[in-house]
Amino acid sequence: MLFLIILLLFIFCIGTVIGSFLNVVILRAFSGESIVMPPSKCPKCGNRLKWWHNIPILSYILLRGKCYFCKEKISIQYPIVEFVTGIIFVLVFLKYGISFETLFGFIIASLLIVISVTDIKERVVFDGHTYILIGTGLVYAIYLMAMQIVNVNTSSTTFHISTEWVLNNPLTISVAGVIAGFVIMEIAARIGYLLAGSRAFGEGDSFIAAGLGAVFGWKNVLIILVLSVIIQLIFTLPLFLKKLIVRKDWNILIPLVLFFAYAIGYFFLQKQPFFNNDYVLFTSILIMLVLGIWACVQIIRGLKNPDTLTYLPFGPAMALAGILVLLI
Repeated sequence: MLFLIILLLFIFCIGTVIGSFLNVVILRAFSGESIVMPPSKCPKCGNRLKWWHNIPILSYILLRGKCYFCKEKISIQYPIVEFVTGIIFVLVFLKYGISFETLFGFIIASLLIVISVTDIKERVVFDGHTYILIGTGLVYAIYLMAMQIVNVNTSSTTFHISTEWVLNNPLTISVAGVIAGFVIMEIAARIGYLLAGSRAFGEGDSFIAAGLGAVFGWKNVLIILVLSVIIQLIFTLPLFLKKLIVRKDWNILIPLVLFFAYAIGYFFLQKQPFFNNDYVLFTSILIMLVLGIWACVQIIRGLKNPDTLTYLPFGPAMALAGILVLLI
């Protein structure tokens, strides 16, 4: 037990160090600088930081949230990203143990954290980050496919390429996930032109969905998108729900009620035997996705109204949903 605690603390520390590096990746994605050179410096005064200024979380506390040189405030983003990365690394390790899957999980989680923070910070999703996410998913699928072939060849049976294997091997599922994620988000985004006069989601969101599809496959990307809508609603609803009721805005209230009613029904019925059929599962998730997108589009339309409070990017909701699926 003591060894496990020490090991988890070590993993947490590694996670915070990676989180510190992710802060550099995030900051320099906006500045256009290399993530390697120049060395870490204060973004305000430009002074090069000393080694003890870069200790994850601890340096922020010791410096009282201010630069050692110019005394300007350091963004709370830095310790938050470090702490969250450390926690997620621990959870990934607890889920997958000492394995290649753990390393893969660390990479995916790190990319999703970077994508989330840039989207929250400036509502920007950088193509390079999403391309790496897609590439990582495809590479991992190739690895899984290779392991399948190796495992068959080392057993008593001989590996044969069949139609079923071509359609259901990890790489095919990953590629299908890329296409499904991108196409679904593009359709949802372009529906926004009809309902709100602009895209319902940013172009970067389509590439995030494609990356999640590459990582988790087409079946899971559908679940992730549905879960993303739920997460978005949870964080968005408090911002304007009261105003909807006061204004009696049925255009938003009706799809919300339908979506939640269907989602609750799906939650309680998903373990029934008839959900074992892929077609039933796909149709059920698709219906929920359509209802969720309808509700989300109406919400976004309402948020773009000057009378409402704010607009929340959809990328972080997808990233959080991806991390939850990774862990659960």
